Amino acid sequence: MAEETDQDKTEAPSQKRIDDAHEKGDVPRSPEITTWAMLGAMLLVITLFWGSTLPGIHSLKTFLAEAGEGGKNLANLGAYQREAFSLFMSGLGAVFAVVVLAAIAGSAFQHRFVLSLELVTPKFSNVSPLSGIKRIFGIEALVQFAKTLLKMGAVGTIVAFIMMHEIERLPLMLTLDLHVFVDLVRKAVITMILSVLVIQTVIAGGDYLYRYVSWYNKLKMTHQDVKEEYKQQEGSPEIRQKLRQLRRDFARRGMMKKVPKATVIITNPTHFAVALLYESDMAAPICLAKGVDVLALRIRAIADEHRVPIVEDPPLARSLYRLVEIDEQIPLDLYKPVAEIIGYVMRLKRGQRVRYSSMRGRE
Repeated sequence: MAEETDQDKTEAPSQKRIDDAHEKGDVPRSPEITTWAMLGAMLLVITLFWGSTLPGIHSLKTFLAEAGEGGKNLANLGAYQREAFSLFMSGLGAVFAVVVLAAIAGSAFQHRFVLSLELVTPKFSNVSPLSGIKRIFGIEALVQFAKTLLKMGAVGTIVAFIMMHEIERLPLMLTLDLHVFVDLVRKAVITMILSVLVIQTVIAGGDYLYRYVSWYNKLKMTHQDVKEEYKQQEGSPEIRQKLRQLRRDFARRGMMKKVPKATVIITNPTHFAVALLYESDMAAPICLAKGVDVLALRIRAIADEHRVPIVEDPPLARSLYRLVEIDEQIPLDLYKPVAEIIGYVMRLKRGQRVRYSSMRGRE
């Protein structure tokens, strides 16, 4: 048999195939979305909490103002250092925590939660030289290389443009108050991150779309895959046939147990037999059992054994067998002929001498 190729995979992946891939940790994921989420978190932190650095700026100004006072400055140096270090670490810790949460959220946003040991299980393909060459020179590697060049070029251009603009203002910024200087730096950082975030949005969206399409195409199935999966879920045709036969046998055994309760058995006389039940509180008679040939003979034998009336009406027997199912009411079109037979049976039970003539021209 020829080896299957991607061109043979023309069928969409089944839900089972997708679920199996998920259990193995094989899900579409883009690290660019995680990077995008981290950049967004950094922008949010800088925008909302930059003002919390003002106490540290005041301490820095005091330290610089006392720089020429020697001993006094040395006495306060330790306190300034501790305060500055505390503010720096608290700010850094907050930024780090928010960025880590953003990275987790960026990963969780892409797919359902994955917990699979296959992600950390060593694989021979990971150390195989041939597999390594394919990863380095394959289509995936070329796409990632092109994406990296595009990203570096775009981000580098934005950073260079902003830095060139700020360098021109540097002599003026050195003469400003420290609070104003820090605020200008804040605005420059926000502008830089926001610009990079816009570029990262485009890159992340394109990268996720590419990875999702590649993942989906990889999970596609051939016609043979579909057949094999169906066999695994439903069993082989032989097993299904056997199960259907067993269900029919169980149904027949249950059906035969109902025959003694029947009001009347309508026959063909030997080819068809239909057992009907009617009681005064019923809207219409229901079919308890039906059969042809051997099964019909068995129904007649049970009816004879339990003294259930048997009425021969070939056209009606064939119509009932064809139109009514087990435990269902008879169709409206057959109400009248069935009512005639049931009336005939009821009168017989009351000891009345009556005669029933089948309507042979009914069909």
